[in-house]
Amino acid sequence: MPSDAPTLGAALRAAREESGQTVEQVSAATRIRATLIRDLEADSFASSMGAVYARGHVKSIAAALHVDPAPLLALFDRAQPGEEAPTVVEVASASSPTRFDGSAFAASASALRPERRTPRWGTALVGAAAVLMLFMGIGFATGGKDAPPSARTPVTLTSPTPSAAVRTPAPDSVASKPAVTGAQLRLRLIGGTSWVSVSNAAGKTLFEGTLRSGQFKDFTDPTRLKVVLGNALPVNLNCGGKDSGPAGKAGQVERYECTQAGLKRL
Repeated sequence: MPSDAPTLGAALRAAREESGQTVEQVSAATRIRATLIRDLEADSFASSMGAVYARGHVKSIAAALHVDPAPLLALFDRAQPGEEAPTVVEVASASSPTRFDGSAFAASASALRPERRTPRWGTALVGAAAVLMLFMGIGFATGGKDAPPSARTPVTLTSPTPSAAVRTPAPDSVASKPAVTGAQLRLRLIGGTSWVSVSNAAGKTLFEGTLRSGQFKDFTDPTRLKVVLGNALPVNLNCGGKDSGPAGKAGQVERYECTQAGLKRL
């Protein structure tokens, strides 16, 4: 693909800005996470978990922006050379409707109709004789109905051995997911590069370096985490499961603190 060719991310961003909507407004209209929409606008499809889901997101975003999805999907397909776009197989054309052939239907019905057969009396008599002999054998084995009590064979009914009782675990013994405690931070780069420094409450540097678009890192601390950003625009901060969006403007240095209560600019 030529380097000056339009990309899906650039087309999505241009359509959204032309409609006057923010990423959060499109997210509310489509129920697609804002982080995922930003990834698509940055031509990053990994977070969509597959081309099928990504195509569905593009269609939903196009509907929310009131634009034709076909050019956007064409750009997406060009960016995915290893996957083919789904095709629709047309069963019957509207210009040549299928004619109902009554003779063909009758032939199919006759082929499915079960063949009538006359009863086989010989087989039925043999089966009846076998059942009669079985009952006679049971009568002889038990001493007969009219035999004296001493001649009858006692029949003892035994109940099956009870199986082991199925025990339901007590409610307090079922493992449950622990509640989120302390500071939990995910730092993601979208559509740019930034120098990043993250330290914990004790002042220990957990990470310091440059991250590029599509990269992310997770950090945790029992109390708080401090973040310094060299270029705040492409940095997305998620503190305690809450997405902040872009952390600032292009080239702007920002400092944040993440605690269990949430994210705070310093």
